Amino acid sequence: MQVGNAASATLSRDDSNSRGNGNSNGNSNGKEVTLEEIADLAHRLTDNTLKAIEEIEKINDEIHLLAVNALIEAARAGEAGKTFSVVASYMGELNKKVESITRRIKGEMNMQELSNAIREQSIIVKGNRLADIALTNIDIVDRSLYERASDVTWWAHDAYVIEALKSKSKESIKNLEKRLAIILDAYTVYHDIAVCDVEGNVIASGKDAMLKGKNCKDSEWFKASFRNRFGFEYSHNSPLADDRFVLIFSCVVRDDAGSAIGVLANIFKWNEFAQRIVESIPLPEKEKRYTRACITDSEGLVLADSAGRILDTIEFDRRGELFDTVRAFIIGEVKGKGKRCIIAHALSQGYENYSSGLHSLLIQEL
Repeated sequence: MQVGNAASATLSRDDSNSRGNGNSNGNSNGKEVTLEEIADLAHRLTDNTLKAIEEIEKINDEIHLLAVNALIEAARAGEAGKTFSVVASYMGELNKKVESITRRIKGEMNMQELSNAIREQSIIVKGNRLADIALTNIDIVDRSLYERASDVTWWAHDAYVIEALKSKSKESIKNLEKRLAIILDAYTVYHDIAVCDVEGNVIASGKDAMLKGKNCKDSEWFKASFRNRFGFEYSHNSPLADDRFVLIFSCVVRDDAGSAIGVLANIFKWNEFAQRIVESIPLPEKEKRYTRACITDSEGLVLADSAGRILDTIEFDRRGELFDTVRAFIIGEVKGKGKRCIIAHALSQGYENYSSGLHSLLIQEL
C-alpha cells in the first residue's frame, strides 16, 4: 500500500485495492477511541506535564533560596552552625539535581511531535478506510446494475413480449400484461416494466395501466437501445414512475428475422436502492454525522447522497485527478463547504461485462 503525506494533501493510492483495518480501537470498557482522541490525550498530557514542571521549578527555587539563607546563618553561627551548614549544602546539591532533571525532561519531551504524528497518521488511516468503503459502495452498485442489464436483455427475448409487439392483438397484450405483473411480483426492485412499439408508443406495462398510449420516442433510454446492446437513462421525476428518480434500462425487441419491432424498458427503483447504500455506510453514528457519502457521474453530478442533495454537483480542486484513480483520497475543500475534508474516492471497475462508469465518494470534515 502506497500512502501519501496527508498533511500536505498528497494523493494516496492503493492499486492493489487492499482493505484497511479501521481507524479506531476498542478499550477495556468497550468504548471506541479514535486516533484523534489519542492525539488530544497526548496534547493534554504535554500541557499538564509542563505545568507540573513549572510548579516543581517554583518549589525548587524556594528550596534554593532557603539553602542559601541556611548557609549564611550557619556561617554566622560559627562552630555551632557547622552541622547545620552540612544540611544546607546537601539541600543545595538536591536543588541542582532537581534543576538538572527538570531541564532534561523539558529538552527530551516530544509529546507535541507525537501528537502531530498521531493526527497525521489518523488522517491516513481514515482516508484509506473511507476509500475502502467507497470502493465497496461502487462494487455493490456495479453488481446490481449488471443484474438489471441482464434482466432487460433476457426479457426482451420473452415470447409474450415478441408476440404482443408482432400482433398487437388485445389478447396478446392482455397476456403480456399478466406476464409482466408476475415478473414485478418476483422482482420488487422494479417500479414497472413497459413495452413500446418502434414508434415509441407504450402498448403494455406490468403495473400502471395509465402508461399505455404514452409516447417515449424522444427519451434517451429509447434512442440508446437502438445504438447499443441496451440503453439506460437516469431519469429524475420520470413520468413513467410517478415522477420518481429512477434508472431505466431498455433493450430492442426483435422478431425471428432480426428486425426491430419494439423496445422493452425496466424501470428500476434507483433512488431507493442507491440511497440505502449511501445512508448505510459502516461508520459509528457519531462519525456519520460529519461524513457525506455520494454516488456521482464523471462530471460530479450527484445521483445518490446521504446529505439529500440529489443532482447537486460536487466540485473541488484536483477532482479530475482523483476521479482518474481506482481508489484514493485527498485532503481538500469542497466548494461551498469552507472546511478541510478527507475526500475519499473509488471508480467503477465493473462487473462481468458491465460497468456503470460511476464514482463513489465519501467526504468527511477534519
